[in-house]
Amino acid sequence: MTEIDVLKVAITTLSEALPDVWVADHLPPTMEMDSNLPCVVLDTLPGAVREAAWGGDGFPVRLDENVLDVEVFAQSRGQAQPIAEQVRLVLYQLPHISGSGIVSVECPYLATREDLNPRVKVLGAEAVLVKHS
Repeated sequence: MTEIDVLKVAITTLSEALPDVWVADHLPPTMEMDSNLPCVVLDTLPGAVREAAWGGDGFPVRLDENVLDVEVFAQSRGQAQPIAEQVRLVLYQLPHISGSGIVSVECPYLATREDLNPRVKVLGAEAVLVKHS
């Protein structure tokens, strides 16, 4: 079985589902920030992978938990909220997408985080994506 890059799968799937929204593992360039709001930024959190045997000793299938930090940046929380809801719904569809390799998702509702600056508000959450390895 090939190794699945959970971050890449999530970014690709969200980009396809939200074609008019910047989705990446980084913010848009500073000079393009205003024209790309709202935007979604995903990143992996360090030390979040945990392996658990599935089927007993020597069984070749393992499940890995991968935690993603999910943030929506927008000019207001009102503008960010509908995007945050869509992001959450799309993440929950990952186990149903053929070839994603994701077997389950846990993602709380995105909530207020520290503002990027007085003009850019942020909603965020930590999503747990479990994959076969």
